[in-house]
Amino acid sequence: MDISSKSIQLLLTGFLFISSIYSLTLKTEDVIFEEGDTIIVNCTYDKDGQEEILDRGIRWQKQTDDYFKDIALFSPPNGRGPFIVKGMQSLYSNRTELIAPNISLSAVLIVKHPLCGDQGLYRCWIEYYPWVSFNMHVQTSGSDVKFKSKPKIPEEFHFFPKELEENQSIILLCGANVGSPLGNIEIWKIPQYNNTPVLIQELNVTTNKTENCTEFINVNFTYNVTRDDNGAVFRCSSQNNLTQGPGPYKESPKMFVIYGPDKPVITLTPFKSFYFVGDYLTIQCTTDSNPPPVFTWKFHPHNKSLETVIKTSSDVSKLVYDTLKTTDSGTYSCTATNAATLNSVNVTSSVFLYVNHSEIGYQGCNQCGYLTVCQQYDGKTVCVTNKWIPIAIVFILISVSFAASSIVLIKNKSASQNDGGYQAHTEIVNTHV
Repeated sequence: MDISSKSIQLLLTGFLFISSIYSLTLKTEDVIFEEGDTIIVNCTYDKDGQEEILDRGIRWQKQTDDYFKDIALFSPPNGRGPFIVKGMQSLYSNRTELIAPNISLSAVLIVKHPLCGDQGLYRCWIEYYPWVSFNMHVQTSGSDVKFKSKPKIPEEFHFFPKELEENQSIILLCGANVGSPLGNIEIWKIPQYNNTPVLIQELNVTTNKTENCTEFINVNFTYNVTRDDNGAVFRCSSQNNLTQGPGPYKESPKMFVIYGPDKPVITLTPFKSFYFVGDYLTIQCTTDSNPPPVFTWKFHPHNKSLETVIKTSSDVSKLVYDTLKTTDSGTYSCTATNAATLNSVNVTSSVFLYVNHSEIGYQGCNQCGYLTVCQQYDGKTVCVTNKWIPIAIVFILISVSFAASSIVLIKNKSASQNDGGYQAHTEIVNTHV
């Protein structure tokens, strides 16, 4: 009796092992549909003759919240026809077609005129009984259904206020249809001297879906302006998970940022430790400002109390001295202002210049001869050839050559006239004889 019981257990175990080899398999695929498409989810199963699927044992379900709800029930070939469950008829009856398994062993759910709510996770559920087993088995396979829609060019993109100053905050507004799925808006900045866009903000916000399942996003972004933003362009782009890189975009006008002026910097060219009478000098004032600054120069002579405003040329940032004099010694002050900023603070920088006059230089001029000129530069006396002397010599030589040529021509003419008179007198005498 014990032997027969053990034999039966071994036999059942063998049957169960054999039945596990021939388990039922399912195949489903994800679906991406566009506007105007039809959703088709297909559940194809494969089984051996040892598995049995009961009538209405095939279901298409859709996930709602955290669980799956039945949409439609199917039967294996030669079974009862498919139908939509009672709780889903109001949502699917008028736009759904069901195809029951036949030779192809496929349960097909077709949803026409899809809505945004039709997106989601669907599941094929099959209940079956393996041969020589009284336990029910279930196999499932899912299909992820997503709507695909290309993002559109932003409908609006602007910033305010328009008049901008350094360190001022502005608000960037952008609204765009970002399509589907999971669209977002990105804000970019393109610097004035660099064409490479720089991502400064990515905005994912609560979306408002419309009838065609697309998403429209309105965002505003606060940005602090710096002087480096002068001449820059901002860009708003629209994209989603199906977009390769940034999507369609709209750009703002170029930004005009008012700033400065900074404290001026005064430079001396050439720069030396000592300046002497006769030196060349350029005094220049520079500062960073937008719009360009207005410069005012003032001069306070050395050992004098009166300060004067210097009238300069068209380039008001420079003072140019071809030949320095001792009276040029004093303090030079440069003031920069920005006419576009009403509350601009005038900023001033100063430099002191002393022009040396060497008495030794005047005594050294005694060594210069008649053909040279005495010049002073960098505190030294130099005898330089007078440039007018070679010109005078050339002029004298030309004059002498012209006079000599004239004398020769006059003598030749006189000789020719004397020879002609003598010949005429001889002919008269010969005729008379």
